Amino acid sequence: MTSRMAAIAFTGAMAAFACPVICPAPATAQTVQEMEPLVFGTFVVPSNAAVSTLTIPLSGSVSTTGSIIALTQGMPGRYRVGGLPGSAIVDIDVNAAPLFGAAVPASQFFQITAFDHPPTVITNAGGTATFRLGATLSTSGSGVPYTESTYTGTIDITVTLQ
Repeated sequence: MTSRMAAIAFTGAMAAFACPVICPAPATAQTVQEMEPLVFGTFVVPSNAAVSTLTIPLSGSVSTTGSIIALTQGMPGRYRVGGLPGSAIVDIDVNAAPLFGAAVPASQFFQITAFDHPPTVITNAGGTATFRLGATLSTSGSGVPYTESTYTGTIDITVTLQ
């Protein structure tokens, strides 16, 4: 049995903003800035015979199930929303596309699910707020081994004013 190492990284975060029926126009452009990326670290998947997971919770204590062996510590991400009204309640919703490696064919991928983040944040007087983001990474469980690669993807963060 050959061990395969897969390092995970993100290419960046995408942002979307939604407003209720009446949305006050902010004085500046609305932004989501990645202060520290969500990182799953470096790990080995010696067998992909069943779905395995690697979880990065907000506490930062990595846990795994199945065949994933963590080699370096992953870390939750930290993001800042800005350009919003002061003292506003903001809903946060996060989604991600699968992570693919550079190897051809791209038949192997990782899913990112179970995002761990506060459901809402309150902006400060300047219209900004920060939040941390954790998640769970899952293998396909297809039986096809993972190739050694850096797997990348995009996180979509939607911020909605209440």
